Amino acid sequence: MLAAAAVLAAGCTKKSKYSHLADKPLPVEIEVVGESSKVVSDTYVGEIRPAVDIPLVFQLGGRITGIYVKSGDKVREGQVLATIDDTQAKALLESADAMLKQAEDAYRRLKPVHKKGGLSDVKWVEMETSLEKARSMSISAHKRYDDCTLRAAQAGVVDMKSVDVGQHVAPSQSIGNLMDMSSYVVWFTVPESEIGRIKVRDERAKEAGTQITVSLPALEKEYEAVVSEKSLSASKLAHTYKVKADIKGSDKVTKGNEPSIKDLLPGMVCRAIVANRESRGYIISASCVQTQQRGHSVWVLREGKAHKQMIKIADFVENGVLVSEGLQMGDTVISTGYQKMYENAKVVF
Repeated sequence: MLAAAAVLAAGCTKKSKYSHLADKPLPVEIEVVGESSKVVSDTYVGEIRPAVDIPLVFQLGGRITGIYVKSGDKVREGQVLATIDDTQAKALLESADAMLKQAEDAYRRLKPVHKKGGLSDVKWVEMETSLEKARSMSISAHKRYDDCTLRAAQAGVVDMKSVDVGQHVAPSQSIGNLMDMSSYVVWFTVPESEIGRIKVRDERAKEAGTQITVSLPALEKEYEAVVSEKSLSASKLAHTYKVKADIKGSDKVTKGNEPSIKDLLPGMVCRAIVANRESRGYIISASCVQTQQRGHSVWVLREGKAHKQMIKIADFVENGVLVSEGLQMGDTVISTGYQKMYENAKVVF
């Protein structure tokens, strides 16, 4: 029994071969927390679009018999862009015009007879009704015939889709777009938690809209814009609201990186930057922050030892994150080397 007790005692007092690492200071880099006030910018992904973008559609379906423009062509108002087969529409038009001519001739012949009393009022009303019906049918037939020819609603630039002569198009099927490329807008989506900060320009109420900075990485240029419209209903899937801002800029060719409307193209991806609120807190590097299951944390030094501290992030700023809760001015935060950190660990810096 004495021998067994001696063996157990020896086992309890034996140290692990890694126990000497517990007191070894861990090398780290630190930064001291300072209070700051920042104008926070919210950034959203947007898309550049022309201010006017009209789909080119035929009101009636049919076989395309002619396409007279191509993508990139500048057109004037009323210019013929394309046509579809008008055989049936032309036949209906001729029939309607013949019926109208017949009704007008009968009206002229019977009008003197009605004034002399040779035609009853009932018959005369029937005659007037027949004339009005014939006129309505003629107007409808002319409209149907005109709809076989697609004309430009205004001056602009056309962007045609992949359609060919002989192809059948359905009613209201778009074969391209007519765009006014003299002015542009940017469309972007805003979460419902932030839509209240976006203000729409109202010239009648003399209210200025939210100012937007539109950054285009492809052009390495920035444009100024102002919010002119926002949707009243949110997307059911993403719970976001669509916002439109009118881009300011000159349509003249500029030098260097000066912004010009002529540099923009429909569909360009951009960043819509909204600097609309001031936030106060403590700025620390983003590399200091660790994501936990119940939030975010950092390692702070107190009396030369490391302690995990839960924090609340208010916003993301250019040089790090803005912390609203969990830190105080003058706190020392471990910025590098926290990967092997543990509670009450000794550090060296």
